[in-house]
Amino acid sequence: MPRPPNIILIMVDDMGLGGLSCYDNQYYKTPELDQLAAEGLLLTDYHSNGTVCSPTRAALMTGRYQYRMGCHYVINANPEHKDHRRGLPASEWTLAEALKESGYTTAIFGKWHLGYKEEFNPVRHGFDQFNGFVSGNIDAHSHYDRMITKDWWQNQKREDEPGYHTDLITQHTINFIRDHSDRPFFIYVSHGAPHSPHQARGSEILRGPDRGRVPPWGEPGMVYSETPGDPDWLMKHFILPVDEGVGEIKAEIEHLGLEENTIIWFVSDNGGTNANGTLSSNARGRKGQTYEGGHRVPGIVWAPGRVRPGTSPELIASFDIMPTSLAMADIMVPEHIEFDGIDVGPALSKSETLPERTLIWKRGQRIGLRQGPWKLVDDELYNLESDPRETNDLASKYPDRLARMQREFQSVFESAVAESPYD
Repeated sequence: MPRPPNIILIMVDDMGLGGLSCYDNQYYKTPELDQLAAEGLLLTDYHSNGTVCSPTRAALMTGRYQYRMGCHYVINANPEHKDHRRGLPASEWTLAEALKESGYTTAIFGKWHLGYKEEFNPVRHGFDQFNGFVSGNIDAHSHYDRMITKDWWQNQKREDEPGYHTDLITQHTINFIRDHSDRPFFIYVSHGAPHSPHQARGSEILRGPDRGRVPPWGEPGMVYSETPGDPDWLMKHFILPVDEGVGEIKAEIEHLGLEENTIIWFVSDNGGTNANGTLSSNARGRKGQTYEGGHRVPGIVWAPGRVRPGTSPELIASFDIMPTSLAMADIMVPEHIEFDGIDVGPALSKSETLPERTLIWKRGQRIGLRQGPWKLVDDELYNLESDPRETNDLASKYPDRLARMQREFQSVFESAVAESPYD
């Protein structure tokens, strides 16, 4: 019986379409990710399920809309905030649980952001190993979150380890691959970059008692530029360690002869920001918005012998990764589990056209809905086939379509949020 494929799911934080040179980064090259895309499949219509962190991560881990589990708000680091209590319910069947039940060994390295309480810890949701942080962002060196709480964990124990967060995540991943190469494994590689605080390896510590110092593992004497395109641009040196890490992970897979039985996904959790230099001229909007720039993000699938190299124009979203991965691993889904995502394997392996479907996004009072080429944004209507940058509002020309799509949004959202334990 053939061994099920290893699955490595790499997610970056706040990277828009302009973050990689295999999309339209004009400032610098990301050679390792460009190579991953050249050997694999570049997704040109890939979307995060949320326009901010926690919602997308909930959908990614469950194959279901984040509204169903009450994770459609950012889970706040402030214990006094009403959304601090939210988290991924134990009743949800996660990708890690599904794979672990089928004989996989599982790990998450990096950002979780699906709950602060002990009951929400990743090891309570199917992960055998967790080294990383539960907050939305941490200082890359000191590992303090925005509340100035030390946020680095070894499984269920808060215990720091020295190092630059991107490099720690990469090294833990490589060690896990080496230690578990004799059986199927699933690794969720969840980077903190390029989310703020923006810190390169040689940057000073920004949070905690050592603020202003460059740590021993850093690169002392570095001076970074705030000018896009400058060779010493801070954002370039913040993102390139991620690129290098992807290359190191891929090289380790190839060194161990596992490339023919490994699937690597590379995706982002939402669009870019004005500050991190990953916005794209090919997509209107940014993180937090329901225009395309808020959720149309990089997506790459590398799986030699399983995925047909090239590009795919098919509409694919975060919550499709779980049903697709389970199908690739030939894992049966229990009858009581209902996914909102779909198995997109035929598009990846055979370049087949996927059926048209409806996708929704919600951030506060802002809404978005996609049906085929049509895109609803609040009271605006766009045809992405002729207007991918969402510049020509067609709402007054097609009022019936606008009203129909708004009703469809309400129907899908209300049906999903009715299941939320928090709302």
